[in-house]
Amino acid sequence: MRAAVTTADQGFEVIELSDPTPEPDQLVIRVAGCGVCGSDIKAQPYAPAGMVLGHEFGGEIVAVGSESNGWRTGTNIAVLPVISCGSCRYCEAGAVSHCAGSSYIGMGPQGGFAEFVAVPTRHAFELPAELPTNFSPLVEPFAVGLHGVHSAEIGPGDDVLIVGAGGVGLTTLVWALQKGAARVTVADPDPQRRESAIAAGATEVLPSVADAEPAAYEAVVECVGLPELLQASQPALRPRGRLVVSGACSEQTTIEPITALLKELTIRYSVAYTTDEFREVIAAFGTGKVDPTTTIGPTFGLDRIADAFAAVRGGQVQGRVSVTP
Repeated sequence: MRAAVTTADQGFEVIELSDPTPEPDQLVIRVAGCGVCGSDIKAQPYAPAGMVLGHEFGGEIVAVGSESNGWRTGTNIAVLPVISCGSCRYCEAGAVSHCAGSSYIGMGPQGGFAEFVAVPTRHAFELPAELPTNFSPLVEPFAVGLHGVHSAEIGPGDDVLIVGAGGVGLTTLVWALQKGAARVTVADPDPQRRESAIAAGATEVLPSVADAEPAAYEAVVECVGLPELLQASQPALRPRGRLVVSGACSEQTTIEPITALLKELTIRYSVAYTTDEFREVIAAFGTGKVDPTTTIGPTFGLDRIADAFAAVRGGQVQGRVSVTP
């Protein structure tokens, strides 16, 4: 099979690798598409040579392991890329990202930027037959957005501010509307991203979180990951408001806590998703409750994976960028 592997000079090379064969509890899929996530952009400079990145993917089952009962070739699936033990209390609750033994597909030898991938059956989620194949790589990012909305406890009548209109921000926006938010404002300095937010249903858009009306929102979801945004988001919240950080930030974050104290704000962090949220996304796609087409961006072939990464890194495109092996 063809796969894009990382190189020592922080680039990519498309090479031939052996086709995977399924272990007894595995499925092999032909990858329909794999999204380029912000975490891929951040991981690439640190990836050792020979790694296959990519965790937002799905595709058609082409081989079934000997103990993978109930699965059949030809079925389209989305892949939950957090590999976990399956038996600890976090796994039993569906919170697989908190399993002590968890690892990520796409952060090890195998990933979705390849023609074929072997995946455990526990992490395979069947898609309704009528769904387009290019919906399968969208399940994972939509599950991230759904988890952020659940963490922020967004419900009917809430006024919500979303900081950032990238991949996480747009899926958070869609779910906030689905959960009944009365008003959803999106702040992003990029005009193209603001246009994407309007296309996805935003009530209004702003160039900066500093432009948000003070004390006007029940919930703020920060989807960028810049250290200054935790402090900058607090003035927009009403008393007893909820601030959820969904953006990954590796830098030290300093806040002046008096605003949070006087308003009795709740500050939470949100990462990944649960297995139930994966199912909820697929069900919403299947019924048409959520139409992800407004978030679909350009598609690149495997030979142009470097261009796909450059497009995401430079913010040159609207919607989620994907690679089709």
